[in-house]
Amino acid sequence: MLFWSVIPVVLTIMCWADISAAGDVQRAFLMHACLLLWAIRLTYNWIRSWEGFSHEDWRYIMMKGKTKNKFQYFIVDFGSIHLIPTLCVYMALLPMIYALAYSGNELNNLDIFATFLAVAAVIIQIVSDQQMYNFRKNLSEPRTMKSGLWYYSRHPNYFGEILFWFSLFVFALAANYSFAWLLIGSLIMYALIAIASVAMMDKRSLERRPDFKEYMDSTPAIFINIFKRG
Repeated sequence: MLFWSVIPVVLTIMCWADISAAGDVQRAFLMHACLLLWAIRLTYNWIRSWEGFSHEDWRYIMMKGKTKNKFQYFIVDFGSIHLIPTLCVYMALLPMIYALAYSGNELNNLDIFATFLAVAAVIIQIVSDQQMYNFRKNLSEPRTMKSGLWYYSRHPNYFGEILFWFSLFVFALAANYSFAWLLIGSLIMYALIAIASVAMMDKRSLERRPDFKEYMDSTPAIFINIFKRG
């Protein structure tokens, strides 16, 4: 998790520090402010629930547990757990990197819209994180979180994450419409989160929480359904 929150900031600062970087300075400051806000929120949420170096994400344990020999273990550990997520993060960062590296339009309304999306995304994550944190503090048995933002979405924190990466694409579009192909980065991040991670988490919840099936049938996986009624 620390990799996810630190490396994007390091990579973009390195790109911006390149003497040949020709992106608009105001846009560069705005993008980095949004990225730092995202990174601080993610790092804080990781720190307050960190259980020490012995802790390992249950998804990694599950994936490794399905391997039958050392070769399969290496493929899963190196490929599925380290390499693929790293490539996904890099691809999702490409819009920001292009906006930093290449000359384009001056700051415009699309940049303001992108900033709004980024800040809204982080706020959604902060609120959903805090709601889940408070819920788990008082949890005595497996039970499904169904209040707050979690009433309208099974994974509102993931919705915020996807929305944030999409905001970087909007920044790139503001810099130059020819960067539209960089939407691929947002789509890759969507696939990693909305398809891979959600599938594993929902499967685990179905096995552990008797009330999850009804909740799953009535609540969207990612997108927040503000029209949902009880």
